[in-house]
Parts: sequence; C-alpha cells; structure tokens
Amino acid sequence: MEALQAQMAADPSLAQRMGDIESRTRQFEANSTAQRATALTGTIPVVVHVIYSNANENISDAQIQSQIAVLNEDFRKLNSDVSKTPAAFAGLAADAGLQFVLAKRDPNGNATTGIERKSSTKTTWGTADAMKSTSTGGLNAWPATQYLNLWVCNIGGGILGYAQFPGGAASTDGVVIGPNYFGRTGYLSAPFNLGRTATHEVGHWLNLRHIWGDANCGSDLVSDTPTQQADNAGCPSFPHRTCGNTTNGDMFMNYMDYTDDACMYMFSTGQSTRMNALFASGGSRASLLTSLGGTAPGTGGGGTTPVTYCTSKGTSVSYEFIDYVKLGTIARTSGADAGYYNGTAISTSLAAGSAQTISYSAGFTGTAYSEYFKVYIDYNQNGVFTDAGELVVSSAASNVATTRSSNFTVPATAKSGSTRMRVVMSDGSGTTSCGSYSYGETEDYTVTITGGAARATSTARLGSATEYSVYPNPATNVLNVTVPADRDAAAVSVKVYDVRGAEMKQVRFDNGQLNVSELAKGVYMLTIADGQQVMHQRFVKQ
Repeated sequence: MEALQAQMAADPSLAQRMGDIESRTRQFEANSTAQRATALTGTIPVVVHVIYSNANENISDAQIQSQIAVLNEDFRKLNSDVSKTPAAFAGLAADAGLQFVLAKRDPNGNATTGIERKSSTKTTWGTADAMKSTSTGGLNAWPATQYLNLWVCNIGGGILGYAQFPGGAASTDGVVIGPNYFGRTGYLSAPFNLGRTATHEVGHWLNLRHIWGDANCGSDLVSDTPTQQADNAGCPSFPHRTCGNTTNGDMFMNYMDYTDDACMYMFSTGQSTRMNALFASGGSRASLLTSLGGTAPGTGGGGTTPVTYCTSKGTSVSYEFIDYVKLGTIARTSGADAGYYNGTAISTSLAAGSAQTISYSAGFTGTAYSEYFKVYIDYNQNGVFTDAGELVVSSAASNVATTRSSNFTVPATAKSGSTRMRVVMSDGSGTTSCGSYSYGETEDYTVTITGGAARATSTARLGSATEYSVYPNPATNVLNVTVPADRDAAAVSVKVYDVRGAEMKQVRFDNGQLNVSELAKGVYMLTIADGQQVMHQRFVKQ
C-alpha cells in the first residue's frame, strides 16, 4: 500500500485508471455470467528476472520451477492443504481458473527459458522499483500486456515481497520477491518457505486487497470474506474472532492475510470473481490470455491462443510416487513431488516414425503396492490426450520397485514441434490423463517431434479470410462455423472438449451451426477437421 501511495503521488491519473478498473469489476460481479464453475480461464506467461549479489541469491532453475508449481496449485485449488480449510469456510474455497507457465518466447519471438539473470554489487533494493530498470542497475520489464514479470532480488527491510496493482505503469508492472521467499525448494527462510509470498503478491497483481482492508475492520472489496480487525500472523487457532465476527471469525487461512505459508491455503469465491473480472472483454489484463509468450516458437501465431492442458494430480503420495522417468535425454530420478511435477522445462527430441523405449519406476515409502503406469503424448498438439494413438503406454499393475520399460512408435503423422508428454502412475486402473485421483503421481515433460507433419498444414488460424471462421465468441446458444469455399462441407467434423479434455458429446454440428445451449458456462476447445487440416480454437460459453 505504501508503494501504491507513492505511485499515486507521482502519477495523478493512476487513481482514475484504478477507478475505471473497479467500475468494470463491479459490473462483472453483478453479471450472472461471471458466476461460473471451475472452467480454466487461461494461462499466463511468466518471466522471472533474477538479480543477485551472491550465490545464494542466484536461485536455481529448480527453485523457480517450484514457485510456478505453487502458483498453479494455489490458483487452481489443487494445493493439498486446502483440505485444512475449516468447514465454515470450505464451501467458499475457490478455483480461480488461472494457470502460469514460464515464457517460451521472448518479446522478439525468440525461444527463451522464461528466466534471465544479472549479477549486481547492490545488496538491497528497497521498494522504489530500481530493480525494474537497467538504467538503475536492474532488469527491464517485458511487455506487461504479454507477461507477468517477477523480479527476484533482496528487497531488504524485512520485506518479503511487493506488487503493483492493475492500472499502474507498464514499465514497473509485476511482482518483486526476496530470493529466500521464492518457491518451496532451495535457498529459503522459514516460515515463509512454501511459495505463498508469490501467491499473495500475484493476488495483489490480480487486484486483490489485503483481507483486513488495510484499516481497522476495513473492507477488502469482497463480500464473502469476513471483516477482520487487522492482519493475522503466525498460525492462529480457529475460530479467531474480531470485528464482531462471532460465528466463524477471521478467514485467516486466506492467501491475502499475513499468516505463515503453512497456514494459508485458499482464495474465496468472491476473490476468484474479482480476479476473473480482469480477463473479461475489455479487462485490464485480458491480453495476457492471448499472448504468444507461453508458446514455443513455431507452435502457432497470428493471434492463436496458447495450448493449455487439463490438470492431473494424485491426492496422496504418502505411500507411492514416480521416482524415475527416462526417454531419450529425459532422465529424472526423484522423490515424491506432492502428486504432480511440472517437468516441461525438461525435453527430448523424437523423430516421426521412430521406435522409442521409455523407462519408468515407482518409489514406495514402505509396502510396495500394485501400480499402473500410463504415458500420453499429444501428437497433434491440440491440448488433449484423448486422440487416437496418444496413449502410448498402458502398463499393467505391478508392485515391483525396479525399472520397467515399454516400447512405442511415434506416428509418421505426428506434428513437428514441441508438445506435452504426461506420465501418470496410479493404484487405480481407471485413472485417465485428467483430473485428481487417489494414490500416485503425475509428471509432465516436453518432447519435440522432428520430421513430422508440417505445422502450417494443421494449425491454421481460425478467423482468417481464406480459412474457417467461428462466431460469436463468447456464445450463448449457437456457434456459427463458416466453411471455406474450397472445402467439402460434408467432410467437415467439429468436436468440443472441456478443459479436462473430455469430449462434449451433447453438442451437435449441423448446417454450419454448433448448438452449445446445453453446455455449462465456461471455456471450451473447438476442433475442426476436414481431411486436409485440423484446427483449434478456444471459445467461451456464457
């Protein structure tokens, strides 16, 4: 809040911009279509600027990856500790529908890891944004309309992190966090060692206020968070009653309080709606969801939406987990990863038409239970694993802890470029590529297909004058699909998938129209095939 006051003093127009954003937020909250279920709103590309004066502050890629994993868990309500939410508030714990991925393209369209580093003799940076500019010894922000900028540096003064609210200057837009409070593995300081500082600060970046409203019994502008007197620290006992909250007390386990990392584990439904208002039509952060920063070069262009994948996670790794995966240059030995590991920064190349061997094994904490392994590769890069041939391994149950191997052949028709490989280990034979399951673990990796089908023939952009067009988007009852004159309309098939990758079979395509009236409100993937091309477009059912 002190940083905000300084920004307002330097820029009198900021108050007006923030007022406009607040007005749009109120309109969104009042609109019944804003009250959606848990559909994925979109994926935000992230760039991490590491500025360090010693080896500890130059945090590892693994520590950075752990922070991205925490954000994805917390903003999708996939964090295992959400189960600790008291019954009084459990019904309000929300999936905000937002995912985060380290940028794969820089602002010039070149390949990137999404991480840049700079050595500095400066040991503390303060909160005056000096770390956000090369002219003051820091690193410049990447375009705020395309990336979430995270700066990692020693702030000093006992400050864990600070953020800029929507509406501020693009050159300083983003979040700053101390290196020892970033992620959940590596160089960390308890009790702020589980990555929740970033969850809290990204919440501010997405227009959330402190839950106590930065005033004695103040307002955080959200209706379903109880009014509380001030910030809470440590790990209060439930119920902790202030400001007349005689029934349930403070929602101190909310990410927007000041409790220890281990004692905060939820956003509320009202907070989720408030964040999602930024991504509605005309919203101040809506452009992030169509940014190409999160897609690898060569995997689309011309305004296409980045491919996103359904979530998959084991609820418990108390007894079994994936401890080894090897395919080509991917060779990872590990312990339990809380039910999911994002290894998409680890990749290998596979030639179309080639025979491959993948090795894998289960780790056990005690008794060796029978485990099933399934491996999926999204060969056509449409964001789902349900297409024919994409389940490349389905290994029968085994309780051996030794390494197993399976063989598969990459289809000659696989699309060239980078795509997702998903390894799922579960004690249940019915576990699929999406959703939560009981015991086991999921790991995601990147594979790059070489010598396969040319991307230009299979990822045409919907909406081009010489290609298919789909309208209106968002849609209420009907989506119109305009078929190009040079295509056989009888050969066109249209399918719709939800964010878990499940096909919506109740949807019918007839005479150029797709009836979507029976779909629940949310975000869906449209796939059009005509024998020559396969095209994909995300659309919103309102």
